[in-house]
Amino acid sequence: MKKPRKPLAVPAKKTLNPFEVHINKQKMTVLGRKTKNDRGLPGVSRAKALKKRKDTLLQEYKLQHKSNRFTDKRIGERNLNMTDEDKVVARYTAIRKKAHKKSIFNLADDEVLTHKGQTLAEIEKFDDPRSDDEDSLEEGKSGNLDANFVEDAHFGGGILRNTGKEGAKTHRELIDELIAESKKRKAEKQKVKEATLELTEKLDTEWKDLLPLVSKTQKKEEEKMTVDDYDKVMRELKFEARGTVSDRLKTEDEIAREENQKLEELEQERQERMKGFEETEKKNTHRSADDLDDDLVYESDPEYMLSYNTEGEANLEIDAQINGKNVGESHDDDEEEPENEEEAEGAGAEEDDTASEEDDDLSDLKDDTSEESDVEETQETQPQTIEPDGDSLKKQEMMEKARQELPYTFNLPDSYESLQSLLENQTPSHQGVIIERMIKCNHPSLAEKNKQGLKVLFAYLLQHLNDCAEDSMEKCYTTFSVLAPHLFDLTQLDKENAYHSIKEVIKEKHEEFRKSKKKYPGLEILIFLKLVSLLFPTSDFRHQVVTPCFVFIEQMLYKCRIKSRKDIAYGLFLVTLVLEYTTLSKRYLPAAINYLGGILHMAVPKIGVKLIKVNPPFQPTTNSLVLFNDCTSEDSSLKMRLSDLAEEKIDDLFKIRALNTTLKLIEEFDNNFSALPSNLEIFKDILAYMELLPTRNYPQKVCTQFERTSQQLKSRRSDKNLDYVVMPAKRPKALRLYEPKIEEVFDGKRRKVQSKEKAERDKLLHKLKKETKGALREIRRDKSFLGRVKIQRRMQSDNERREKVKRIYSEAAMQQSELNSLERKNKRKK
Repeated sequence: MKKPRKPLAVPAKKTLNPFEVHINKQKMTVLGRKTKNDRGLPGVSRAKALKKRKDTLLQEYKLQHKSNRFTDKRIGERNLNMTDEDKVVARYTAIRKKAHKKSIFNLADDEVLTHKGQTLAEIEKFDDPRSDDEDSLEEGKSGNLDANFVEDAHFGGGILRNTGKEGAKTHRELIDELIAESKKRKAEKQKVKEATLELTEKLDTEWKDLLPLVSKTQKKEEEKMTVDDYDKVMRELKFEARGTVSDRLKTEDEIAREENQKLEELEQERQERMKGFEETEKKNTHRSADDLDDDLVYESDPEYMLSYNTEGEANLEIDAQINGKNVGESHDDDEEEPENEEEAEGAGAEEDDTASEEDDDLSDLKDDTSEESDVEETQETQPQTIEPDGDSLKKQEMMEKARQELPYTFNLPDSYESLQSLLENQTPSHQGVIIERMIKCNHPSLAEKNKQGLKVLFAYLLQHLNDCAEDSMEKCYTTFSVLAPHLFDLTQLDKENAYHSIKEVIKEKHEEFRKSKKKYPGLEILIFLKLVSLLFPTSDFRHQVVTPCFVFIEQMLYKCRIKSRKDIAYGLFLVTLVLEYTTLSKRYLPAAINYLGGILHMAVPKIGVKLIKVNPPFQPTTNSLVLFNDCTSEDSSLKMRLSDLAEEKIDDLFKIRALNTTLKLIEEFDNNFSALPSNLEIFKDILAYMELLPTRNYPQKVCTQFERTSQQLKSRRSDKNLDYVVMPAKRPKALRLYEPKIEEVFDGKRRKVQSKEKAERDKLLHKLKKETKGALREIRRDKSFLGRVKIQRRMQSDNERREKVKRIYSEAAMQQSELNSLERKNKRKK
């Protein structure tokens, strides 16, 4: 029978010592509340905390200010995510980086790859070097000794071998036979190599002869094959022209120096032409002694060309003249002195002709310098009796033309009056050329003082535009169109100076405008406002020049009264500038839309006592632009004219132009604001005015523009569905019921009635406060623990010191006792 199995031993339940259990008393006992910390073991908890501090804080305190610890600093040892292979690769990479001492940009000289003692660059030359070490492994072709000879010589008995003759071979004979056999085999090997090389070269030559035939057959086959689109594109890409390396681009300073040098050369040439020197006179071409004038071209008339017939007679008479000079006269009396100045002049001319015939063989007589000097002397002495010839007239014409040309080099003006004297009596195009050459000749890269001079030039040009606007508006606009590119160049050279200069001008004009706000300022402000859009970016959210101009334009459109033709044209010009300013930024300026609506209101007839509402500065009763006459057959230009800014009277043609311009501006603004959600509300008043505007008396072009603009505004209304703002529907208020308020989790605490976010915030603050107090408590306990450790160490060191002192005292006492005993013994002996 089986013995009964013993029951497993159940560990006895550990009973707590009642003296170690601490009971936390509560002020109030609440039924159903579960308490977690009603009982505790402070001794056990204190022991656990002490053990934990000994394992952590005490160990750190012991190792404090010590660096004699072993740390494995190998790459990857501290990184637990790296495998062994990754560690090896990282270490190898570090070694390679450390060994790489050359420049990182010298990529071609890092490593030289070789193969059998040769670099890859040498192997890629595809040479066919013949090496002496190349031996064939086939039997019978090697230069080594054969097996029979080696067997007989080394393993066949040597000197003991029976040769059939008396005696045996000596060692000397064997060595000689070995050398002879080796030379023989090397010679045979060399012959085989030479024969192989000759055959190879012969084969290469024959293949080169056959190569053209093979290529032709291949081309024929390729031509027969149909070429698809892919092959066609591939060949185009294959034979596409490659880009070539070009010269570097020149810097701005180099370009400025070249332009300055070019202008100086042109100015020097003009100065020489003013003095009578032609360009051909400066070019002294070299002529050798053997020059036969094969390329000589006569520019004179062939009718007066000196030639001879078969009988030897000249084609010109003896006293004939060519270009006013005698031909065929005798030169025997050349050395005789002339009796008067006329004879002296003729003699000088004859001498010049003779020298010219001897040197140049009847070359062009117009370039003769000595003749020119004689003619000038004659004109000075007898201007009334001697008429200049054709050559002198041409030179005088050339000199006069050179004087009338503009100089190529200009210095910067030292005052505004000097600039005005330079530009006065010059056409606007010539003024632009002068300013352009002045900027090129005084570029900031050529001299340090030029930068300051160009700053002053920019201010002078602004003043020049202002003066032109005061004199004549037409002249001002022509001058502005010519000088605007050069003002832009000056702005790019020094933007800060351009900012301050334009800003000061706008500020000055605005102060003048504030003195009479109801009246439009001078026409020069239009030029400066247009210049701002050309020189500075108008799409910035805020700009130190453009933003004040926006404010200035808005004040003029809102405050200035509209009474005459020039006021309407002035306002339309300002609205056009606003459109130009806001094309990129899509910015909305209410004053511009209000002004366009006011122009439409002026064109609507007022019937009866009912007035149409309009915003200032327009009057509800004005009808200055109402077209009463029939102008349907009018075919003049519909663009605004420059004269509209100066005239007062409003005629029918101006009414048509103003309305057409207004409709076009409304269309452009609508396209510009199409993305805005308030586009429909912006043009609400304008659409109302257009519905009241009659178009029966306007030309067909204006009617077409009116229909297109009206249809565009109406389509915006039909495409947009307005969602009215309504109050949210209120939920019905529930009846007050006397039922208990049930909480999801009841912990016995009364909480404040507050929002979820505030409750969550209070909860986090309470948790933060609790954790902060706990952290401070732990820090205090750590500090007290370290204090106890320090006291224990201090007490231990003090105890050790006391023990050492006691030991020293005891040893000293023993020594003293022994010394005393010796002294007593010595006394007894005595």
